[in-house]
Amino acid sequence: MDKEKREHPEELTSPDQDISRTEIMGAAGTDGYEGTTGAAGTDEYAEPRKVAHAQDNTYQVSSDLDRELVEQSAGASSKTAAEKRYAGFWMRFWAYLVDLLVVFSLTGLLVQPFTMIDAFYEATLWKWSVSALLGGLIFFAYFLFMTKWRGQTLGKMIFGLRVIREDGGRLSWSDTLVREVVGRFIHRLLFLYILYAVVAFTPRKQGVHDLFADTLVIHE
Repeated sequence: MDKEKREHPEELTSPDQDISRTEIMGAAGTDGYEGTTGAAGTDEYAEPRKVAHAQDNTYQVSSDLDRELVEQSAGASSKTAAEKRYAGFWMRFWAYLVDLLVVFSLTGLLVQPFTMIDAFYEATLWKWSVSALLGGLIFFAYFLFMTKWRGQTLGKMIFGLRVIREDGGRLSWSDTLVREVVGRFIHRLLFLYILYAVVAFTPRKQGVHDLFADTLVIHE
């Protein structure tokens, strides 16, 4: 019987035909499902790739912008450094004279009244009178706090001068202490006022105290 079916396929019975159709449709359905699943899978992977590609482009644009900003900032800093006008010896000399007038005035107002007291006037500490020590304290405090607070004393304000760091940053307490206390101690207490003349001979008009503290005095 099987032989007859193979020899005469057109004579297949209806149940056999139904079974054949079912098998064919099942195979087609499976292929169609797999094809659809494959396409869907491809779409599912394609979307993350697009998102990742867009993120890469965004990151690249952001990096380019950051690089341009850094280059512009560096160019502006170089331009600013090139445009600085250093304050010469005479401008700083006149500003210093004004500051001395201010210091003497403050000393007269704060210390002089106490000198009228005999005990205070005759008091000494380490061979120096108390009034002289207080006058020195006012001198150093004036330059220290004015330079740290404003970057300039009253004399420098009048002549349009300012103290800055060599790198253009804000003065720190260590910078100010080295410049205004250590540097001025060397000049004033060791009677080496001649060292102020160094300003006239250095390329950037720096005094000894500027060289110690890595500072500059510029025109505003």
